[in-house]
Amino acid sequence: MFINSVKEKLDTFEKEHIGLVGLLATMIGIISFLPVLYVVYKTKRTINFPYKTLILALISNILWIYYATAKSAEVDTQIAIMGSLYFFIYAFILFTKIFN
Repeated sequence: MFINSVKEKLDTFEKEHIGLVGLLATMIGIISFLPVLYVVYKTKRTINFPYKTLILALISNILWIYYATAKSAEVDTQIAIMGSLYFFIYAFILFTKIFN
C-alpha cells in the first residue's frame, strides 16, 4: 500500500514537472549557442558550418517540429519550441553564410 502511494506521487510529480525539464534543457541549449551566434553576427565568418551540415540541421529541426505538432501532447510542446528555436539559429547561420 505504501509503495503504491509513493509510486503514484512520483508519477504525479513527473507528469507535472517534465515540461519544466524540457524547457530548462531548451534554455541551456540556446544559451550555449549564444557565443557562436555572437561571433557569426560580428565577424560574418561561417567557415566552421558546412552547407550540408546546416541543411541537415534545418531538416532535422523541421522534422522535430512536425513530430511534436503531430503528437499534440503537452510535453511535445517543449519539443516544438526547441525545434523552432534551433531552426532559427541554423537558418540565421545559413543566411549569413549565403549572403556574406
